[in-house]
Amino acid sequence: MQDFIAQAAGFIWNWPVVGLCLLGCIFFTFRLGFIQITSLKHAIDLIRGKYDNPNEKGQITHFQALSAALSGTIGLGNIAGVAIAIAVGGPGAIFWMWVIGFFGMATKFAECTLATHYREENKQTGEVYGGPMYYIKHGFSSLTMKPMAYFYAVAIALASIGVAALFQSNQAAAALYEYYDISKLYSGIFLFILTLGVIIGGINRIGTVASAIVPFMCFVYIGGAVLICILNSHLIPEAFSIIFSDAFTGNAVAGGSFVAVLMAGVRRAIFSNEAGLGSAAIAHAAVKTNYPIREGIVASLEPFIDTIIVCTATALVIIMSGNFGTNMYVNDGLSYSFEKKDIYHSLPWKTINQQQAPKESSRLQSHIDGKNMKEFTGSSSIANALPVLFNDVPNSTIRFAYFKKQGDFKVEVYQDQQKVATLSSDDKSSHSGFSISNFKHKNEWKSAIINVPKDSKNLLFLFVPSEQHNHIYIDNIEAVKASQGIALTTRSFDKFFEGFGSIFITISVFFFAFSTIITWAYYGETAINFLFGKSYILLFKCIFVLFIIVGATQELNLVVNISDALVGLLVIPNMIALLLLSPKVVKWNKDYFSLLKAGKIKTYK
Repeated sequence: MQDFIAQAAGFIWNWPVVGLCLLGCIFFTFRLGFIQITSLKHAIDLIRGKYDNPNEKGQITHFQALSAALSGTIGLGNIAGVAIAIAVGGPGAIFWMWVIGFFGMATKFAECTLATHYREENKQTGEVYGGPMYYIKHGFSSLTMKPMAYFYAVAIALASIGVAALFQSNQAAAALYEYYDISKLYSGIFLFILTLGVIIGGINRIGTVASAIVPFMCFVYIGGAVLICILNSHLIPEAFSIIFSDAFTGNAVAGGSFVAVLMAGVRRAIFSNEAGLGSAAIAHAAVKTNYPIREGIVASLEPFIDTIIVCTATALVIIMSGNFGTNMYVNDGLSYSFEKKDIYHSLPWKTINQQQAPKESSRLQSHIDGKNMKEFTGSSSIANALPVLFNDVPNSTIRFAYFKKQGDFKVEVYQDQQKVATLSSDDKSSHSGFSISNFKHKNEWKSAIINVPKDSKNLLFLFVPSEQHNHIYIDNIEAVKASQGIALTTRSFDKFFEGFGSIFITISVFFFAFSTIITWAYYGETAINFLFGKSYILLFKCIFVLFIIVGATQELNLVVNISDALVGLLVIPNMIALLLLSPKVVKWNKDYFSLLKAGKIKTYK
């Protein structure tokens, strides 16, 4: 069942969701005349409160609405999500995150405008609720769209528990346990108390807390990344060069696929800024305004802040640290760096020092290790093979550094004296579970990855020259494991300030997770109000906070996959509704800016 749900989540987050979001955000950008650029100055004025009328309906200010929505998007997606994008798609994935971040600003504009326009107000309490389920319900005269509204509400209510209460608490508790040895149960209870104290107060308290936490955490997080960039400014041009070149080639990906780069960037950008999901529109709908188009303008800043600023800060630290491609792996066992000159002294592979070998071409990555390495010049022959024995490969991955100056070589794998695989640079297939990647490069130092079956033991690797005239260098053969997500970001910060990354990132993870939890709790509350009415909201809040403790203490692979699938399913009804309702958004936009240009919009500051 877990495998099936994982595959379903992967399918949903492949072309169906990515295609809808990508085409939708480009459509809205052109349909609205690049609104993300033309409305930028007015958006800043709105956040400053220049047009805030305290008598307008709603519950929170434009700034609080933006902070509340950002608290739901800025978090693990910016810390762990960027690292995952780079691990899966290479540095070039960041370029496609920028593209989606820019065009996604127009999608956010459309969905938050509609959510504010079609929101419902409780006449007795003055509370307002809005979101995709409301504009799907009220935006169409036909009854055929109504089931989609209820489908969206059910999906986001369930997703709020999975995405926030379970997953966010799990990651926050795991980080505190790993670096500070704090019990996961205690972390869960602490988050339970904090969250309950905030969400009982409703969107007003959520907006107040979010407007205090999010700007501060963004400032501190970006400040740390900017400090690293300033101290290592000489590496920035090369980091950007790698991002742009890899965006269209995939050379920095272990697998070397342009499609992998594109899909990783688009998917992570959508996860990060939620443009197309419609979730942030729920928070924006509670704003105090009689002009729905205003909240669309304010909301359009979210993808810019979230994806282009915060995600770029993370990406630059990771790329400048060199922890991408095959260098995202860390040593996890035995290694052969040939530091002792007498190792394999009888072989035709001679031991040389770094001064006698070709220099590395990149200042960001280092593939060779220590002072010495192996060099071979000669013809192809099994007798000229370099043997390396691994009694155990804990995480099923071997990495080695190579430089092919002339000719080529292959890797023959033996297990218990039986040949099980022959791996070469022109063969992408798997042999009995063995495969090799990133092995085609010439005349530059690179590292190749050998994947071996799980729990493999007693493996002998023979590095065999395969052409008549060869000049080859090999170094740093080691068992490794992948370092992804938060661990990769932490390791990257630690490279520049030893110990700072583990302390700073852990604290950031906790606060970002908390801010995401309280915002997604409100998303779930709004869905429950839509489905069952206000009387069931308190019950939902109680269930929600109890799952925080469950999430902090359990393994959540199954639940996370279910949540990912549900979040992906949100895109389908939301994007269909946005596209069908786009003529109304275009008209409202023209009407509002005509009033603004004519000086008929009153200011208050």
